[in-house]
Amino acid sequence: MQNHKIITLALALAVTLATPAQAQAPKLSKSELILAQAVKNPKAYAKLALYKKGHSAKQWSCLAQLWGKESAWNHLADNPRSSAFGIAQMLNETSKSPIVQINKGLRYIEHRYITPCNAWNFWRKNYWY
Repeated sequence: MQNHKIITLALALAVTLATPAQAQAPKLSKSELILAQAVKNPKAYAKLALYKKGHSAKQWSCLAQLWGKESAWNHLADNPRSSAFGIAQMLNETSKSPIVQINKGLRYIEHRYITPCNAWNFWRKNYWY
């Protein structure tokens, strides 16, 4: 159901961007626009989500590097040696939605490491987090 909503929102955003301003485009709420943009640009969504949690630009830098190493920010990244999947390379992840993956990844980091920089420091020593 969520994938259908994301696709619908992404299409609505594409129509809005591709047609003249006077054309009738679906009206999207701010949160719907954010969701549609997240499909197109997962890094922007992750940055916004991280800042909403009160983290700094330094923490964003750590997160960007961490998930860059884990998946190159590819929401379809699949580790053939484990069940890790997606942007955050969560074990047993089944969602192909970058939004779901990012939210789960941030919750995991918060629970286990408190901050992205703590997770990134652990990753640099162990090559996993």
